[in-house]
Amino acid sequence: MSDLRELLARTLAAEGALVEPIEPDGLEIMAPPHVQQALSLPEWSRVGFGPELPEQAARVSFESDWAERLERLLGERGRLARVFLQERPYPIPQHEFEKIVRREFVLQNATFRLGPAEEARACYLLLAFHVTASSDEKREDLVYLCINESNGAIADGLAGPLLSHLRAESHPEGMLQNDAAPAGAWPAQQIRTGAAGLLMPKMRSQLSPFLEGMERRMARDLERLHVYHSDLRREAAERLAERSRKGGSDDAQKADQMRLEAIEREYHAKVADLRRKYAMSVEVRFLQALRADMPVRRAVVTVLRRKGSRQTHLDWNPIAKRLDHFPCEGCRTSPRIYCVCDERLHWICPSCLSACPSCGKECCRACNPVKCAKCSHPWSEP
Repeated sequence: MSDLRELLARTLAAEGALVEPIEPDGLEIMAPPHVQQALSLPEWSRVGFGPELPEQAARVSFESDWAERLERLLGERGRLARVFLQERPYPIPQHEFEKIVRREFVLQNATFRLGPAEEARACYLLLAFHVTASSDEKREDLVYLCINESNGAIADGLAGPLLSHLRAESHPEGMLQNDAAPAGAWPAQQIRTGAAGLLMPKMRSQLSPFLEGMERRMARDLERLHVYHSDLRREAAERLAERSRKGGSDDAQKADQMRLEAIEREYHAKVADLRRKYAMSVEVRFLQALRADMPVRRAVVTVLRRKGSRQTHLDWNPIAKRLDHFPCEGCRTSPRIYCVCDERLHWICPSCLSACPSCGKECCRACNPVKCAKCSHPWSEP
């Protein structure tokens, strides 16, 4: 049974509908009144999911409006769930753990000391968002944020393996709907602030192919527009120069000059039209949240920069089989190499510790998010 067919069958059965699988790849449904109203279905209906449909069946797919119908049926139910996983993590030898950390936690201007790897539990918050980017074309996508609430690290590789793990295994005793938050979980305001900072670079990265395609089309159209109006301007300028050389009438020269100015105005108006055509609007809608309490391999790490030190811990996740990484504390992106500032020992990307364009002094963007601490040059200005 396909994932969508199984999801719809389980949802309808939970709502009191009678559901019977039929071939090829379909369902036969007897729906109670509230299900009929929410899903726009008659009392008896058939739906299909595959290339071939059962007789008298309507097609159901993620691209159709069935996601909106199911959302109407469920309302706010299912927005938040919590799962408690009992699996013990693979006991990575200390030398292997150190090798992973030194490969993935690279400091450009500081060093660190790593403690022994031990078994611990971490609470991960998985947030799902529906993103719609609209320009001359439209792109819809799902964006996942997975945050380790114990240290604020990001587990980019966990969303897919975790959801696959939960689909493959049954956890009736571990899945808790709308349960109270565990100890150490972030409060709502911290979640909103943290997700807002992390979501923009995540969306930009995920939508980059769409953005690049839009920019290529815009550049192509601008080039065509420039070539066309450049030819018009050149012809009009040559006529005006020819009339001036031959001593043409003032009215004719004035008409040529007005034509040249009209071409310039038309060019700028067409450029403005293209910019409006390719302007992008992005709509983000929160879908669901899942808290996953699971065992990890954990080691305390002490970052050393000159005479200062800062301590936190690093977690290796057994489901993702990866080390969680920290976002840049300046721009919230996910750098491959970290720098450490002198003031508060923030770990930031090299761009957030780059020289100020005005005074040329290094300045931490996490410590000074608005302007340079040395010369007060605002970062928003070039």
